[in-house]
Amino acid sequence: MALPAEPANRMPRPQAVPTLPERGPWPATGPGASPDADPGTRAEPATPSNPVTQTVTEAVEQFFGDLRLAPRSKKTYRHGIAKFLRHLAQHEGIDPDAAPVTAIAAEHVTSFAAVLVPADVRTPEEVSQMRTAQNNLSAVRKFCAYLAAYDLHPTLANDRIRVRVAAMMPRFTPPPPDVKLADLDRIVDYVRALPRQEKPTAELRRLKVRAMVLFLFRTGVRVSELCALRRRDIDLQGGTAGIYRAKGGKSRTVHFDAETAEALTVYWAARGDGARGTGAFPAFSGRDRTGEPGAAVSPRTVEHIVAELCRGSGVESDVTPHSFRHGLATELVRRRVRESTVQTILGHASPTTTRIYVHKTALDVAEEYQDAFGPYRPPGTRRE
Repeated sequence: MALPAEPANRMPRPQAVPTLPERGPWPATGPGASPDADPGTRAEPATPSNPVTQTVTEAVEQFFGDLRLAPRSKKTYRHGIAKFLRHLAQHEGIDPDAAPVTAIAAEHVTSFAAVLVPADVRTPEEVSQMRTAQNNLSAVRKFCAYLAAYDLHPTLANDRIRVRVAAMMPRFTPPPPDVKLADLDRIVDYVRALPRQEKPTAELRRLKVRAMVLFLFRTGVRVSELCALRRRDIDLQGGTAGIYRAKGGKSRTVHFDAETAEALTVYWAARGDGARGTGAFPAFSGRDRTGEPGAAVSPRTVEHIVAELCRGSGVESDVTPHSFRHGLATELVRRRVRESTVQTILGHASPTTTRIYVHKTALDVAEEYQDAFGPYRPPGTRRE
């Protein structure tokens, strides 16, 4: 059946400047939709002359339909906005499933912030609470900006939200990550010394673990980036790997050394990869079966492997796959690599984030202090 022609006198709808790429069409659902509306058209936006609009829940789903973020980032945003919806229901008397999205006011966001933000940030627990508050409020502010940009809530005062939330946030500089380079070196040495296994599947797993840990240790990639890698993304001739659509949708190139390249080559050969047609294979498989590359390894499996290596090597500190990222940044700074280069390798949008990761000041102060007063010796150790 042919669709009805557009009315000749209908003006094209002006395109608002979006904060996110436009995606559509959306179903015309909710209180503002006509029962006879074409399901392939989008509901009319809210305007002062047309106050009926979507419910809060429907607007949230449209927002996530448009959101172009990595799966892990989208999951973080969903968690923060879900917490905001619970706040609306429990403290503001707004049922997200029934209330129009125009019921949201700037005061609701600031009252949500008042619940989240700790009065002070001094203890590790308060630091964790503050980071959670920052993530949750970032998601809610992005949602509110989306509502205004797409005319779903034209009167929402986003400037007022931004100023009020900023005024409520205490001065906060995240503490440097507690990276113990000696522990990372110990894990890597342990992996290098793992004995050859008799069973093919066990040997394949040993080679995978070695290649994976060396790759984390030398590239500083995030665990989600590691798991998304395909063989075609890794250039063994140049010692580089392309990271595509990482955090923030950014792409970058990372580097690795000859030892890592050799470990990758041996692992892929043991997996049974052929000479051609292997570009789409995952760089690191989830299951260790010769001749069957299978699906890519999951972040949870990588975390489990690193925890297993900590137990095997006797490392008691809380080392995770992300610790290798911190460790690379720290090592690069200790070797006097430029901060801008470290920022490029890690893929940070802001140099401020890089400074937090590498905590250069703390390292330099410790070294210069011990140069002045002598190397530090833990209690009970004998002087040479």
